[in-house]
Amino acid sequence: MVTMNEARSAKAELRESLRDVDGVQGVGLARRGDDRDWVLQVNVLNVRARKDVPPDIHGVPVRVHVIGAVSAL
Repeated sequence: MVTMNEARSAKAELRESLRDVDGVQGVGLARRGDDRDWVLQVNVLNVRARKDVPPDIHGVPVRVHVIGAVSAL
């Protein structure tokens, strides 16, 4: 189980490591199961961008969602 604070700490490092990866749309926190278990979520443009996302960072699991292009309404 990963606490919200552990996930927040790992988020900054994950965001920095993915800063130059083409296709990454955003990095955030997501609940896994109950409200005491957290993961990092990376939203990507397409499946190709998934290959550069690590499966975890400092023991915090990373979940990848392919969301397509993001645009303002």
